[in-house]
Amino acid sequence: MSIDFSTLQVDDVDSLVSVLEQQLGDTATDWWNANKTVVPGYLRSLAEATIQTRTALANHQITPEAADMILHNQELAFNQTIQFTQYMSLTLGQTLLNTVFRVVGWVIYNKTGVNIAPNLVQPTTPAA
Repeated sequence: MSIDFSTLQVDDVDSLVSVLEQQLGDTATDWWNANKTVVPGYLRSLAEATIQTRTALANHQITPEAADMILHNQELAFNQTIQFTQYMSLTLGQTLLNTVFRVVGWVIYNKTGVNIAPNLVQPTTPAA
């Protein structure tokens, strides 16, 4: 459920926590749905490539030197996948922080007319 932040009225901490829970849940779910297949896809691809390399080596289709080079490149790709996963975790953390500050910023803006987070709170009309 999407919230119209421009009309969001929060009068107590329980209401704020409720809105934050909803928004954080929605943000995390959207992020997970957009990214959940990326890393498993990389890992599956690397595993298949490793099996193919080992099979080609066993069948004498490639030399041991070529297999060593290919497997080394696959190791580098695996390490990049780990780094990508770490980066994506940081990205999710930043996205969740932005969500919290967007909600709090809108609450403050709607109560006071003061925009303390203009990069996250972007009203369509100026405050009166």
